[in-house]
Amino acid sequence: MKKYKVKEIFGPTIQGEGSSLGKAVLFLRFAGCNRWSGREEDRTKSICYFCDTDFLGGDLLTADEVCHKLNEIKENVTTVVLSGGEPTLQINEDLLKKLKENGFNLHLETNGSRELGNMLHYFEHISMSPKQGINETKLEQASDIKILYPFINDLITYEAFKQFKVTNFYLQPLWDSNKQETLDYIYKNPKLKLSPQLHKYLELK
Repeated sequence: MKKYKVKEIFGPTIQGEGSSLGKAVLFLRFAGCNRWSGREEDRTKSICYFCDTDFLGGDLLTADEVCHKLNEIKENVTTVVLSGGEPTLQINEDLLKKLKENGFNLHLETNGSRELGNMLHYFEHISMSPKQGINETKLEQASDIKILYPFINDLITYEAFKQFKVTNFYLQPLWDSNKQETLDYIYKNPKLKLSPQLHKYLELK
């Protein structure tokens, strides 16, 4: 029986980013990523040198155990955000089917480096924050794209991804000091929306 390395399961909390901003959700955070090891000694060599998410370690859980833990904390919340690290390194149809059988609506947060294929239809919402250029992006489509600003790489820009199949396009300031620069860029490109990270302002996990 497959086990998934899960960093943490928590909630209910509020989704702080994108078009689901303010929605009550649970988080299923997977360990591991394909863009950074998570170790400080590797940070400066990574494209994700700014990452503030702890995805090291975790527990090995079966699909049933994952659902049990979610059911223990859910109260009346039925939306589960699968995040990481990079969740597409681990998720499969068996897990997604089990989550759906337990009555959960599924959202995904991904860097877009892997295609979903048959798993695409399990998700009612997909948010992509690309950490690779468009030619290396394998995700087929997304509800939201979130581009970090200032751009972390010449290949990861609004212009580079503006033709991607997506409903909403967001710009997110990397640090507080870049808020005005981010706003100025949005004023010049009004198809973009601001991703404000509401959970940080509310001091939520």
